[in-house]
Amino acid sequence: MDHIALTTFREIADTDFDDVADALIEMQAHYRAVCPARDVIIDGLRSRPAGSRILLACENDEIAGFACFSAIYPGPGLTSGFFLKELYVRHNRRGAGLGKRLMTRLAEIARQEGHGRIDWTADADDLRLQHFYEMLGGRALPEKRFFRIAGAKLKELAEM
Repeated sequence: MDHIALTTFREIADTDFDDVADALIEMQAHYRAVCPARDVIIDGLRSRPAGSRILLACENDEIAGFACFSAIYPGPGLTSGFFLKELYVRHNRRGAGLGKRLMTRLAEIARQEGHGRIDWTADADDLRLQHFYEMLGGRALPEKRFFRIAGAKLKELAEM
């Protein structure tokens, strides 16, 4: 008989930085994205911007997944909400509904704090992920486009 791990949810603490760094390194590899050195990641966790939050899903005293999010204002009807930047479930914990439970817990926190929505992005070519979000009740907004300015262009704009 398989042992089903009890999942606990809590926000990140300073004592979690090493373990969260491991999860972030795994996430970057999963997405084939550039990954800074471990000490740079830990420094980033330590000095992350005010208001940025990380919800951890823990099983057997290990980080099984996480959600990185921030409160935003305004939104439709001049209401507040959350912007979900990352939702990630560790490879060895996939397929057991943890992503859904993380989203459920995030929705509970949003409601407890008086927010009316959660916004996020998804890769346009990841149909499986889009289906997951639709199954939760999310919907893509075809009337919206996601923009980013970074690097040299950010510097250029700041110096205009």
